[in-house]
This record gives sequence, structure tokens and C-alpha cells, in this order.
Amino acid sequence: MLQLVINGLAMGAIYALIALGLLQIFNAVRIVNFAQGQLLMLGAFLGFTTMTQMALPIWLSYLITFAAMAIIGVIFMLVAYYPLRGKPFYLVILTTIAVGIVLENLVLIFFGPLPQSVPSPFGEAQVQFGSVVISRHVLFIFAATAVLLAGQWWFMNRTRFGRMIRATALDMDMARLVGIRVRSTVAVAFMLGAMLAGAAGLLVAPLFLADPTMGGALGLKAFVVAVIGGFGSLYGAVLAGLLLGVVETLAAGFISSDFRDVISFVIMVGFLFVRPQGLFGEKQSERV
Repeated sequence: MLQLVINGLAMGAIYALIALGLLQIFNAVRIVNFAQGQLLMLGAFLGFTTMTQMALPIWLSYLITFAAMAIIGVIFMLVAYYPLRGKPFYLVILTTIAVGIVLENLVLIFFGPLPQSVPSPFGEAQVQFGSVVISRHVLFIFAATAVLLAGQWWFMNRTRFGRMIRATALDMDMARLVGIRVRSTVAVAFMLGAMLAGAAGLLVAPLFLADPTMGGALGLKAFVVAVIGGFGSLYGAVLAGLLLGVVETLAAGFISSDFRDVISFVIMVGFLFVRPQGLFGEKQSERV
């Protein structure tokens, strides 16, 4: 039982980390990026390319992946968001879905359909606490999620640039009037969102391999987590991700793994009926 809970918390931390990247972009432009999962997949394959094919040190591979994901985030903004600014929000959402499909198929063309192994900084090392066995990589996932959550909260609430992003999200026209460079601000938000997706890809790939189709399911789980936690709430995303991971793992262990995904979406629908603003969301109309 305790082993299942630990495994569920590890998966939940991955969900939370993907949702943090999703919310980074949402908190800047009030648009849900449904290609966030495919950006995660790109991060995983960048890790595979640099660590396995190029045989670079893991620390250097991580740095290159983050830099590449920042560039990809800006390109993504220029392709999927900026040409459609001011248009109905559903057009941007549909464009993010289309770009995600394109990214997935490009990876299939270049790397093929077979999953690829990505090494962990800690190899296969494990830590045992009584009857519970935890891999060091899972502990690394917990630590990385905590650090990234704290860093994101500090950036959004304690830095000038973070306040500029929040002001841009509230009223883009007013932000321009007070001297905020809206285009640069939005670009930084997309860069950070893509980098968080890349971090999630590097963390999840050693557990489940780098697969060209991995982004679809994980991206949808991030959306479910964001809905349950409350769109815009970083703490809500982390708590909802951990809870969802535990519930899914327990359901797979005691009922059937066939119901794992079904339970996630049933929980989301239940929240939409009972508490549509999520655990920590505010009662207000949002374009999601």
C-alpha cells in the first residue's frame, strides 16, 4: 500500500510539473496550450540525443536541453500565438493542438516509432525505507518539482518581470499604455513554459522511456490537474497533481489499470459540476 502511494506521488509530481508549464503560459496570455505534452516529448528526445547519441555529460545535456527549449518556446509563440493575437481564443487553442500534432509527427519521422532510453543522473540506484523501495531518480523528481515550484512562485510574485507578466495577462492594452513591452513579456512566458516542459521530459523519460506519442496523454493529464487545482494556481496544480497520481496508482493497483485514465477524467468532470473553479481557483469567468 505505502509503495503504491510513493509511486503515485512520483507520477503526481510529473503531472504537477507539466501543469506548471501549462499555467506559466496561461497566466501570461489566458490561453491553454494543448501542445504542452508535445513540448515535454521534445525535451525527452533532446535529452536522448545529447546524452545517448552525442554522449555528452548529463549536466551539459540538461543545459543544452533547457537552452533549446527556450528557443523552441519563442518559435512556438511566433507560430501558434502571435499571428492570432486578438482573434477568438478558440482559434489559438486549435492552433496549439495542430502544432502539437506536427511536432509529434516530426519526431516520428526523425527518430522512428520505437521508444528510446534516456539515462538518469542517478542510474538505477535505490533507497530503501523499511519495506518501501524508492529510486534516487524518484527522489530527484520530488526535489526538482519543489525547487521549480518555489522558483516559479518567486519569479511571478517577487520579481518585476513576473509582475509584468501578470499585468499583461490582466489587460494587455493597459500594460502597453504603462510602458510594458508586451511582446517581450509574452515571449519570456512561453520560454519558461517550454523550459518547464523540457524539465518534465528529462525527468519522466528515465522512468517511461522517450516515446513520440508520450506527449498526448501527459498533456491531457496536465490539463486535468490544472482544472482540479484551479487555473492560475501554482499550489493548486501541485496538490492536484499529487492527489491525482496517488488516486490513479491506487485504482490501478486495487481495481484495474484499465480504469486509470477513466478515473482521472471522472474526477475532473466531478469538479466541474461541484467546484468548477477548482481547489484554489477564484469564482470568475475564464477563457479555458
